[in-house]
Amino acid sequence: MTRLTNMCKPIDLFREKFAAEFDAADRMVYDVNRQVGDDETFLRLEAYATPTLARLVIEEYMVHTKMHGTVITTYPKVDNEIPIFFCQIGGVGDRSIAVLDISPTTADLDYTPLIPVYEKYRELLGLKPSSTAWLQAICSPYLLHCNYAEMDEELFVEAMVAYYDVWLEHYYRPAVPATSPDRIERITNAVYKFKFQLHHHDPAYGFFAKAWGKPAADAFVDLECGDYPAFLPPKDLDDKIRLWHNEISHVLWTEEAQRTVMAGGEAEQDERRSRVEAAVLADGFGIITPDLLARYASTS
Repeated sequence: MTRLTNMCKPIDLFREKFAAEFDAADRMVYDVNRQVGDDETFLRLEAYATPTLARLVIEEYMVHTKMHGTVITTYPKVDNEIPIFFCQIGGVGDRSIAVLDISPTTADLDYTPLIPVYEKYRELLGLKPSSTAWLQAICSPYLLHCNYAEMDEELFVEAMVAYYDVWLEHYYRPAVPATSPDRIERITNAVYKFKFQLHHHDPAYGFFAKAWGKPAADAFVDLECGDYPAFLPPKDLDDKIRLWHNEISHVLWTEEAQRTVMAGGEAEQDERRSRVEAAVLADGFGIITPDLLARYASTS
């Protein structure tokens, strides 16, 4: 297995290929580092915008000197039908953590251009379909995922470039406008679902809050996800519940919406949950927010 000698190689390649599409001089940079003896935790985040991307986020991180990696995420503006390009590669020792996907923001996204690329690299990398439910909820069927296993990281970077080429030529540059208010609402819900699910399950926020303090970790989340639709950091690190996730339909619940239903008592909880999930899914939404709960609780 070939390891990356330069963990920033994916970022360097992305910058090089995307250089004509964004203004590298117009950026926000977040750089924080805490080192105690040989224990170092750092993050360098750069955020950019383009006419059709609300935010392009590029990150390099290290946690406790052991885990090191890079992340690239593109969040589209909700008035167009560009899917989310998402790549993470890192790891601990000889174990790799890697995620590569073109995540849908519309239910009818045509994945025909991506399928042969996915099949080629899934076979070359020897990766099985992901069994991680929280990733399945926000990613496409063509997700490449390695979860703490040995992997050829150089080959994975090659796959990243191939996925990027598909994303750029078939989705980003065409930038099909979403002209219908209903369509825009569903894209908004999909982008929020991605942000919510990623940050609810990603342990990075907790690591960073403990290393730097909550205000510094909150700033990281704001720079990454503060554009519309904004995901806000948790008010309390310890105030969490096990969130509802329908693992068949992949409909999710936000904490506030779930707590509203739970407050109604256990006798009606399951029945109300299933009714609302069915109604929301039928209308093409993926995450139940308080506003959607209010809308569908009265009609389901």
